Amino acid sequence: AVEAYDRTSTVPAHDAKAAPADYVVEAPPQNNMDVLKTVLEAILDAIGGSDLPAPSQRQFVAKKELSERDATIIDMLNSAGHEDVSFCLCDPDQEDCPIVFASDGFCNFTGYAVSEIEGRNCRFLQGPGTEKADVDKIRSAIKSEKEESVNLLNYKKDGTSFNNEFFLSPLYEEDGKLAYYIGVQCSVKKLGPGQAPANPGWVYAQGLHA
Repeated sequence: AVEAYDRTSTVPAHDAKAAPADYVVEAPPQNNMDVLKTVLEAILDAIGGSDLPAPSQRQFVAKKELSERDATIIDMLNSAGHEDVSFCLCDPDQEDCPIVFASDGFCNFTGYAVSEIEGRNCRFLQGPGTEKADVDKIRSAIKSEKEESVNLLNYKKDGTSFNNEFFLSPLYEEDGKLAYYIGVQCSVKKLGPGQAPANPGWVYAQGLHA
């Protein structure tokens, strides 16, 4: 027969009194990445996601060895529940830093096919109403290799404009070398500051900074 066990001890429940008075079972220590993954998984659960990939979802597979922190962001965006998240990866090692991966959410939202996106710089989303100051902010972040949130006007393939709460972040290899830039697009109701939390990429990045 299987014996019942007290969850706070490795001693069978019916023998718990036999344990020494100072008997203490400590949980194994967690490293920082374990804690961060737990935080991100809690966020994922809260928005209805899963750690299992969606069968029909195209996923980004890095050709470079990403740091554990940045691989975690990719894992989250690749997971089920993120089919509609619009994001892309750009390769700074290639001329003009072209998009090397566009998510299904990016294609479905903007109206562009994968073949019309990958291999191009993401500036094709700009249009007549896109403010130069917003574009300069993105360029400055790329040059400085830093995270940035920019709220700007962008355009879909059919010419329809949308308010884009855009999050940009560099992704690094284990040795600290720049590997990719990730850009996560999020449509919001109005233009203006203070809307970064609407972007899942920003949310996950902040969880990893915690």
